[in-house]
Amino acid sequence: MLFVYIFSAAIAVGTVSYIIHLSLRDRMIDAHGRDIRALVEDVRRVAEYDGGSITIEYRLSWHEDGETKYVEGRETILARRSSQVQKGCEVDIKYLDDDHISFVFDKCPAGQPSVLSSHSSALSPPAERRPPPSRST
Repeated sequence: MLFVYIFSAAIAVGTVSYIIHLSLRDRMIDAHGRDIRALVEDVRRVAEYDGGSITIEYRLSWHEDGETKYVEGRETILARRSSQVQKGCEVDIKYLDDDHISFVFDKCPAGQPSVLSSHSSALSPPAERRPPPSRST
């Protein structure tokens, strides 16, 4: 019975430490990473999940200091973002090094909804624009 308690505690500590590791990694990329606009050279789906996310393998390239840099990796993104990561498209990334890359999909200031927020749909019609009310003097 003691073995079960030790094993359960080890699994719980391992899970929490992995979540903390991922959070610290993302924070480090956000704080020290460079904003880069990269071309998607190749992309393919590796896995699809019921929760609305997919895992992709990608190859990105960009020009820097007169040479072309390439990076390959695997990332889990929301399925609705997959249309933004297609072969031939350009994507915004935060680049720290070849092992620390993060896709940047939303660049809206805090408090403002993005175009692809969870409350909008890619198939919904655009909102009707109305001219501002005129002021009479």
